[in-house]
Amino acid sequence: RHIRYLLVSVLSLVTFIGYSQNELSDIDLNRVPQKKIRNFIDAQIKNHVDHFSDVKASWQEGQDLKQYRQLESTYIIKDSPEKVWRLYKTVSPAVSWNGRIISFGLLLSTRSNYVMYNTDNNFSEIDTGQVFYVNLKILLGIYNLAVGLEIVSIDDVDKSIVFSYIKGGKSQGEQTVHFVRTEEGYTRIIHSTAFKSDSKFRDKFLYPYFHKKSINEFHRNIMNSLLAEGRLSNL
Repeated sequence: RHIRYLLVSVLSLVTFIGYSQNELSDIDLNRVPQKKIRNFIDAQIKNHVDHFSDVKASWQEGQDLKQYRQLESTYIIKDSPEKVWRLYKTVSPAVSWNGRIISFGLLLSTRSNYVMYNTDNNFSEIDTGQVFYVNLKILLGIYNLAVGLEIVSIDDVDKSIVFSYIKGGKSQGEQTVHFVRTEEGYTRIIHSTAFKSDSKFRDKFLYPYFHKKSINEFHRNIMNSLLAEGRLSNL
C-alpha cells in the first residue's frame, strides 16, 4: 500500500511539473504548432544536440558585450517592484509569449528534464535552465523565425532575469529584464538586449524594429493578463 501511494505521488508530481524527458527526440512535435520551431528542433537533433543538457546558451554570465549591439526599452507599472516581481515570475509562457507577433511553442528544462507544451496549464514559476521556444511572426506572417531563449540567471535581490539566446539560432547574446523602484514607489521595468548575428544588415535594420515590437507584446501580454485576473491594480 505504501509503495502504491509513493508511485502515485511521483506520477502526480511528474504530471504537475510537465512531461519528464531528457532527449530532444522524445519531444512530441505534433504538439508544437509552429513549423519553424519544429524545424529548429530537428536541426538541433541533426547537429547532435541529443539531450536537454546539450542545449547551450550562446552567452555566459561575465562574457564581454562590447562586440554586441545594444537596445533598451522601459515600461512603468503603478505597483510595487516586490509585487510586480512576484507576479512576473509566475505568469505562464503560454500567456507571456503568445500574441499576434510572438507565439509560444514549448518549454524544456535543461536542469529538471521536463517539457511543457503550449496547451499545458501546469506552469508554476520560472527557473534557471528553462528554455523557451517561441515563434516570431514577421511581415504579417510572410516570414517566421524560431527563437530559443534560456533563463541563465534569476536574482531575487536585484530583481532581474537574464535570458540568453541558445546556440544554433539566428542571434547570439542576452536579454535582461530588471525591475526598479521609481520615486513614486512604482515599478520601472528595464528590458535591455545585447545581440549580434552573422548579418550586419539584419542587426542594424531588421532586428531592432521587430525585437521592439515583440518585447512590447511580451510585456503587454503579461500586464493585460494580470489586470484581467485582478492581480494588478492598474498600469
